Amino acid sequence: MNEIPSQGKKPIQIWLYTGMIMIIIMIMIGGITRLTHSGLSMVDWKPIMGSIPPISESDWHESFEKYKAFPEYQIKNYDMEISEYKNIFFWEYFHRLWGRLMGIVFIIPFIIFWKKNYLPKPWFSRFMWIVIGGGLVGALGWFMVLSGLKDKPAVSHYRLAIHLIAAFTLLAYIYWQSLKVKYGETREVLRKSNAINFIIFLAYIQIIYGAFVAGLKAGLIHNTWPDMDGSFIHENTFALSPFWENLVQHQDGVQFIHRSIAYLLLIAILVFGIKNWSKISEKMNQSIQFSFWIILFQFSIGVITLLLKVPLALGLIHQVIAIFLLLSLFRIRFFTLYKTY
Repeated sequence: MNEIPSQGKKPIQIWLYTGMIMIIIMIMIGGITRLTHSGLSMVDWKPIMGSIPPISESDWHESFEKYKAFPEYQIKNYDMEISEYKNIFFWEYFHRLWGRLMGIVFIIPFIIFWKKNYLPKPWFSRFMWIVIGGGLVGALGWFMVLSGLKDKPAVSHYRLAIHLIAAFTLLAYIYWQSLKVKYGETREVLRKSNAINFIIFLAYIQIIYGAFVAGLKAGLIHNTWPDMDGSFIHENTFALSPFWENLVQHQDGVQFIHRSIAYLLLIAILVFGIKNWSKISEKMNQSIQFSFWIILFQFSIGVITLLLKVPLALGLIHQVIAIFLLLSLFRIRFFTLYKTY
């Protein structure tokens, strides 16, 4: 018997949806932490004791003195007062505290479901990967922070991308399992999935380049559209040598690629929708329609965010919409593979 018993489906679905909401909020908090330049305010990682923030003034001064020993204070914030330090400390602390709360929400219900025999062997393994994945995302977050505590006060944009992709992938994995719980796992291939797989791959590349743009602050240059300060391809776009550095380490090149993939993704989803629109599955049609409107909205917000030089609110909205776009694409893929009626 590999199916979840009927009495376990509703609580497990609630658990999965709660986890998804918490991850989305976590990504939002992470975006605020990055956009407020708060991510390097906590210079150590104490998974257990770190849940208690500085309370007394002496605690705050001790924490501030630790911060002063690292590059961000010495190079960038050398004139910072302790009151300002408390402001940036808050978002990083809240980010980590939310992560600890997520750990509790993932682990305790998982143990309860296991004890109640709600988890047949394949489901036990799938949900165990959710728990492991949550811990891995947290560890990758600290791995990212470490890169900004050494020589320069900025995290590696590569590590930022890895951390973000891990969070998005965990979210997509949980969503996929929630669809299986809701609709079952009866295979009935209605459409070949090669095209939607390619679009999902393209979306992942775009998310990676979104992290590169954020990490390199590439959204603060060429704040015009559809051109880049008067040219479709700015003269500095491929100015570095060797050439590959323009693709992953150069502000101009990274922004150009992020712009270009946005066009490709918009066209790919539109073409896919036109070719696969049918009456075979109403859920498929609804998902395709949602994906098209969400990519159109995402594209528009991205342009406005660029034109306004990445204000915090719009930068955050742009990131959150990317979450729903990716989930909508996975939903389409699910409906190409499984019977849902």
